[in-house]
Amino acid sequence: MRMAFSADARYGPQGHESRLDLTTVSRRDLRWYCFLGAWRIEHETTDISPPWGWTPLFDAFYGVREVMESAREGAEHDWIDFTENDEQIRIVRRGDDLVLSPTYTETEIVCSVDAFVDAGRDFIRRELAAVVAAHPALARNAAARQLADEVGLELGP
Repeated sequence: MRMAFSADARYGPQGHESRLDLTTVSRRDLRWYCFLGAWRIEHETTDISPPWGWTPLFDAFYGVREVMESAREGAEHDWIDFTENDEQIRIVRRGDDLVLSPTYTETEIVCSVDAFVDAGRDFIRRELAAVVAAHPALARNAAARQLADEVGLELGP
């Protein structure tokens, strides 16, 4: 399983990050208004990426992080919502596997809980490190630091 994020050239920069103080911007505003782009979600040859290309990066982080926690705790059902529309990815546990079924496509992904947790942690670490490298003020943001701590990423002083 692999998750990645990239700026979507089709929509161009739309986030509010250039208008906010990234050292103090709230978790809510990070989750809803900043760092918009294309979120890729793939497993083997199956792609369930949202087709609209302007998902807020921190919304993806928090949605994945919440599912990682509930999957490790044995939850039978969960979902990832999108702040920008009514779509979601429904997640159902089948034994040691998770079935990810988006409302925006007929395709689904079946992967192990461990594969999802590993991919989620890697996604958050990689993409959070990249966004902090591009926007160093985020390293001083309490919400970004907490998220980094939760996935074992050191943001520095």
